[in-house]
Amino acid sequence: MRIYEIPEKLTVDWNEDVKAVFDTWTNYTVTVDQFREAVINKGLAHAKTHGGHAYVVDSSKAHGAFSQAIMDFIGTDAFPAFAKGGIKYFITIKSAASATTNLSIKGYAAKAGPFGLQLLDLPDQNAAIAWLKEHP
Repeated sequence: MRIYEIPEKLTVDWNEDVKAVFDTWTNYTVTVDQFREAVINKGLAHAKTHGGHAYVVDSSKAHGAFSQAIMDFIGTDAFPAFAKGGIKYFITIKSAASATTNLSIKGYAAKAGPFGLQLLDLPDQNAAIAWLKEHP
């Protein structure tokens, strides 16, 4: 179920079967306000309302890099909000298209641990769904 979209950059979907939000990125060049609206105000809010326990970030087709302001926001606001909102698992799917994007993923994923989120790096959304079905 589609929750939100930033055209040509991001789709935010809910998977009821595994109680997870799936962010599918195609372009990381967004503002902090766009990021906050998509990830916190739409994705996380939906997960909290519907008993979500996982957040999957699929960057397999993404290009670009998050700004330093977004990287800071992820560490100071997003991950603490995830932990407080009941998210237990943070799953990343790396870019097959961009080494620069993978550096962004590595940078923000490193911020998950201090907030008690279990970080997983999986090859695709199907693997994420399969893993989540084994860890309800």
